[in-house]
Amino acid sequence: MERRRVRDVLLAVALVLCASAAGLALPRLIPVFATAERWLVDLRVAGMSAPEPQHDRVVVVAVTEDTLAALPYRSPLDRGFLAGLVEALDAAGAAVIAIDSLFDQPTEPEKDFRLRAALTVARAPVVVAWADGDDGLTPRQTAFLKDYLQGVPRGWATLLTDPYDGIPRWIYPGRDLHGRALASFPAAVVAAAGGESGQAVAAEPVPLAFRQPPSADERAFRSFPAHLVPLLPKAWFAGKIVLIGADLPHTDRHRIPLSTVLGNREGSLPGVHIHANAVAQLLDGRIAAAIRPTVEIATVAVAGVGALLIGGINVAASLQIGLGVAFFAGLWFAGFAAYAAWGVLLPLVSPSLAFAFAVAGGNAFWRGRSRRHIRFIEDAFSRFTSPSVVRELVRDPSRLRLGGEKREITCLFTDIAGFTSWVEGSDPEQALSVLNGYLDEMCRIVFAHDGTMNKIIGDALFVFFGAPVAQPDHAARAVACALDLDAFARRFAQAQREQGIPFGDTRVGVHSGVAVVGNFGGDRFFDYTAYGDTVNTTSRLEGANKHIGTLVCVGEATVRQCPDVPFRPIGSIVVVGRSEPIDTYEPLAAGSAATARLAKYLEAFGWMREYDSRAQRAFEDLAEHVPDDALVKFHVARLGRGEGGVVLRLSGK
Repeated sequence: MERRRVRDVLLAVALVLCASAAGLALPRLIPVFATAERWLVDLRVAGMSAPEPQHDRVVVVAVTEDTLAALPYRSPLDRGFLAGLVEALDAAGAAVIAIDSLFDQPTEPEKDFRLRAALTVARAPVVVAWADGDDGLTPRQTAFLKDYLQGVPRGWATLLTDPYDGIPRWIYPGRDLHGRALASFPAAVVAAAGGESGQAVAAEPVPLAFRQPPSADERAFRSFPAHLVPLLPKAWFAGKIVLIGADLPHTDRHRIPLSTVLGNREGSLPGVHIHANAVAQLLDGRIAAAIRPTVEIATVAVAGVGALLIGGINVAASLQIGLGVAFFAGLWFAGFAAYAAWGVLLPLVSPSLAFAFAVAGGNAFWRGRSRRHIRFIEDAFSRFTSPSVVRELVRDPSRLRLGGEKREITCLFTDIAGFTSWVEGSDPEQALSVLNGYLDEMCRIVFAHDGTMNKIIGDALFVFFGAPVAQPDHAARAVACALDLDAFARRFAQAQREQGIPFGDTRVGVHSGVAVVGNFGGDRFFDYTAYGDTVNTTSRLEGANKHIGTLVCVGEATVRQCPDVPFRPIGSIVVVGRSEPIDTYEPLAAGSAATARLAKYLEAFGWMREYDSRAQRAFEDLAEHVPDDALVKFHVARLGRGEGGVVLRLSGK
């Protein structure tokens, strides 16, 4: 038993580990799960993070449709205008001027020259976006860009977007350019502002932490139209990191995590604002909200263990499903509540997968264990008791207590008179055929009354009622069974005798009391049986029948529990092994001659109890009317020998 328990624990642990491993691995292997997890993170971060004031060091100068409307052409951006913009911002005292625009082709020479001059002579550091052939530029474009920006600080303008949902999620780490490390555009801007990012290439992409806007109508950074900059107060730009870029409806726009709340249209930003978020993050040392590996492992493990425990609870299937739904809902509620309360992101997809795998595996595990348990019960008890009792044990195994326990039961013993002599003198094949027919029907009757067939020893049956399933009416069941067994045995014996087979009468003993019942012999050699004085007494009562002439002898403890069954007293029998007499009775079948004369029998028995001489005449009168009544004949013989009273001391078993 202990080994089985250890084995079950090890299997449960293995199941939790496998379910947890699956929950952790699938989001990393199957894109749809990874996308779902990121969407849920975005939903919490965008929808539940506290609003932040607009950044005090970073502003955006946006080239809008109104700006383009005032220029002679839309593309490329008029470099004369752009030169004037750089000059105005430099004059306003901007800390850094960063231009998110590629100068990959010539325009008007004078304007190109003016912009080139503005980039190189400005007092404020100027950083310009960079790209090359890996970003889709032709060799000619790359060559012009390299030549035009000679000596001007630059950085890669690449946005690292999620390949499945298109949201920029990382700050580009930068890469080598002609043997020299070139940082990303945001890192180059921070380096120009004197930050710690420098021009070094980062080892890995940095998760991008978007700032929460102050309100739904505002962006995280103050933004001014480019064509209005010369008209605006210089103080608005003094000491600021100014990013210049396009803010157009259909150009360089990208979905951001806020789209989970506001939708794709309102939840999108132009590239220059995304760079602004990256610059602010690097300046402030912000860390993007993310699910920590330790938190994910712990949450996944809790989900797996919870699913397995719920699957192991022995309750109705509907309640078990309800517990599973409640646990699952609680897990998701905790995922949102933890972020709202403490800013902790709990994974939701990976523990949900682990929960699902644990439910499926746990269902198989517990069902397999249940099937093994059912097979154990069926194998152990189908030989002993009726199918209805076995079904009851299978439905409610808690009613079965293996090991030993004291319980009030009613025992029933049967035996065939002269069986051994008949078998020894008969053809073995014939005797076996007759005996099998007899035992088949006897067992069927026992099972029909939900009795437990404890043993069949040759021709004898040892049956008890009230175990392994408790039966409050065990005494009444046993007596009803005894009457049916007696009726069948009489018919069977008569049928055999008519065929010339000297088949003996079947004697039955019934008695109730406390006995020790349970699994004796251990797991390897299983024997569910009963021991105790009640069992021994029942056996003695069965044997008493051959001395008093009855076929069914029932102890008083059983009779007291069967008020609806007619009995007639036999006497107080002192069985072998006991000093105190046991009041015994014979149950009467409905419609029998003994039942019809029960009143006269009781009158005669009462006189015999009182040693009244009228008892002998009364019993003799009964014997004349019912000459085949063996019990009446027994009392007539006793009284004829001068014995009185109702205490019967038997000479043998």
